[in-house]
Amino acid sequence: QALDRVEGEVHALDDSWKKIEEALSSCSASTGDIISTTERLQQELEVITQRQEIVSCFLRDYQLSNEEIHALREEDIDEKFFKALLHVQEIHSNCKVLLRTHHQRAGLELMDMMSVYQEGAYERLCRWVQVECKKLGDTDNPEVSELLKKAVRCLKERPVLFKYCAEEVANMRHHALFRRFISALTRGGPGGLPRPIEVHAHDPLRYVGDMLGWLHQALASERELIAALLDPDAISDSGPANHRHSVREGDSSKGESDFTFVLDRIFEGACRPFKVRVEQVLQSQPSLIVSYKLSNTLEFYGYTVSLKF
Repeated sequence: QALDRVEGEVHALDDSWKKIEEALSSCSASTGDIISTTERLQQELEVITQRQEIVSCFLRDYQLSNEEIHALREEDIDEKFFKALLHVQEIHSNCKVLLRTHHQRAGLELMDMMSVYQEGAYERLCRWVQVECKKLGDTDNPEVSELLKKAVRCLKERPVLFKYCAEEVANMRHHALFRRFISALTRGGPGGLPRPIEVHAHDPLRYVGDMLGWLHQALASERELIAALLDPDAISDSGPANHRHSVREGDSSKGESDFTFVLDRIFEGACRPFKVRVEQVLQSQPSLIVSYKLSNTLEFYGYTVSLKF
């Protein structure tokens, strides 16, 4: 009986061993499938990750984000606007690469889209600059903000729009300078100091000399203001990869021409009252010595002014 019981236990152990062996074989097969599936999914994930990186690079190099579009079209003019505008220019430049491949249609469509964004942004920027330039006529010595300087540099990429803004500046400062000159002639400074220039109308040399001195000082301040704003030789150091808003080589003479045009326009208003008063002095028939000194004074200031250009 004991042997029979042992034999039964041996058979039971054998059956259990076979079941365990079958279970291990099944697990081994399942594990192999899992490993195979895992390797396949890992390869697919790597492919998807690569594609995602390609898509991200494409979107970065060829598409504007919603925030950038909003900055170009809706938000106030600030640094975000200029960054978005710079990105538009970069995308427009990148599209030229597509034109050299078999993706020419996509390149042309993207260039057209960026051109629409670009022109709209420049027109909006021009309107903003004109509004800001109108404020320059409200004070005698206005300060030009860095944002306005940057906006004007950007507009140099669009000569027509830049000219509109330059004319706006010229007109505003023209009226401001005329008012200041007439005030200096007739009312003098705040509180009556300095005294009105016309107080010395009986003294031809001092009268003409004071007017010329005032105009010379005004020219220096106006030239400094216009240089700070228009700055024909300025090159902006903003933007990645040395990308800069700049006056293209060969346009420097055009920039100087705009600069001179603005100053000429500003001083047109003061020229007539000055000319009339000098003619009145000469019509009073001063002595030859006084006339000679007046001639030297006019020549001196004429030469001094010419050195500034």
